[in-house]
Amino acid sequence: MGIAIAVVLLLGLAVSVTGWFVTRNAGLPEPPAARPAPEHNALALVEPPGAPGPTGPFSLASLRNEVSLPQPLVDVLTTAGMSDGVRKTGVQKDITVGLYAVTTGDPAGAVAAFGDGQESAGLTTERDLSLQGVAVYGTPVGVPRARFGAAYVLYDRVVVVTAVETTGAGDADGVVRDVFRATLDRQVDLAPPTARD
Repeated sequence: MGIAIAVVLLLGLAVSVTGWFVTRNAGLPEPPAARPAPEHNALALVEPPGAPGPTGPFSLASLRNEVSLPQPLVDVLTTAGMSDGVRKTGVQKDITVGLYAVTTGDPAGAVAAFGDGQESAGLTTERDLSLQGVAVYGTPVGVPRARFGAAYVLYDRVVVVTAVETTGAGDADGVVRDVFRATLDRQVDLAPPTARD
């Protein structure tokens, strides 16, 4: 009798997990079809809006000290290996936009780690901005220093798009969200995700 109950519970858990994997992308818009892999990371990124900020290649060592990405993502890149990284940043009014392309041995793990880092920083999933294969995270409305971020797999790369409001005024008028959305849309049009789950 005890074994039968355990079997039923395990089957129920298996069905629940399978249902979660099948439905987590349900209802999300589909991004454009994948394109050929960019020759190098700089060609994988659009130009950010605004005045140019720190831009160019970076190494794993500089990622640990100078480039602002969530620590769980840095940990995965350290473990899986990072062969090449490029960032492009721009400042538009009080919003800093960052775009990053990193070649790694575990792009899917890097994307998952990015999401973990966003959630541990208090950001929540923004389902209305997300696409299949591109989970978007954002600060709740009314929080000072509004932030939005997304990461996705592009062949052997992880692509990260961020927008941060720098004055602490929040995003009551939705400007940070709009700048992030426009940048993400242009980025996904240039280099759509190659993993959709």
